[in-house]
Amino acid sequence: MSDPVLYIFSISHFCEKARWSLDYYGIAYQLEILVPGTHTIFARKLGLPRSSLPILVTGKEVIQGSSAIIDWADQHANTDKPSLNPVDDLDQAADIERRLDDLAGVHLRRLFYSEALVEHPETVKPVFAEGLSLLNKIKLSLMWPIVRKKMIALMDLGAEQGLQSKAILEKELDWLDGLLSGNRPYLIGASFSRVDLTAASLLARLAGPAEHPAQGHFKLPPRAQRIAARWNQRPVMQWVIALYAEHRY
Repeated sequence: MSDPVLYIFSISHFCEKARWSLDYYGIAYQLEILVPGTHTIFARKLGLPRSSLPILVTGKEVIQGSSAIIDWADQHANTDKPSLNPVDDLDQAADIERRLDDLAGVHLRRLFYSEALVEHPETVKPVFAEGLSLLNKIKLSLMWPIVRKKMIALMDLGAEQGLQSKAILEKELDWLDGLLSGNRPYLIGASFSRVDLTAASLLARLAGPAEHPAQGHFKLPPRAQRIAARWNQRPVMQWVIALYAEHRY
């Protein structure tokens, strides 16, 4: 049986969440990077109601979304590592993961793109192009003006929106700092779990861990760099760096 295929955008922190979980569980897979815009056609062909990535195609199943992919990976582990599911705290873990996805994940994305895509689009396209074939790079270049316009509309991007997301993120970082108070090594329970993986994946773009697969070709725009420099003094951001060093390989 051929390896499952993980379809991603290389720039996406939700895709990194799924990718890390497959790596953690020792699951061999093929990585396919899609051209933004064409991913909607691809998802439609698979019969999916939404076009969002990541998508994992196993031959028998199609799994969409980073949390669902973690669920699948946990059932198909090829390693003796502990499960990422904290057995004694499943309900609390689900609540925390959902909050991380819906608030930290969404608003970090909007904060970044409200500056990068609106003011510095020339810095975003190369990251989307990373890993694409020559033909798909040409497709991306041709489609880029339309893709950029649609992304700005769909994600509700702009200067004011970026400030709103920044304020929400500051509250979420306060909350995460609180969960880690007393030098706790993990957000929940006594071992590394999907909650920790989720938080680290979603915040890694700001923290900048060397182990991130896309770290070498990703750059924050100027204001986001200044925000990251300030936020990276926070306990949670230092924790992200340490977590990647220990668990992302």
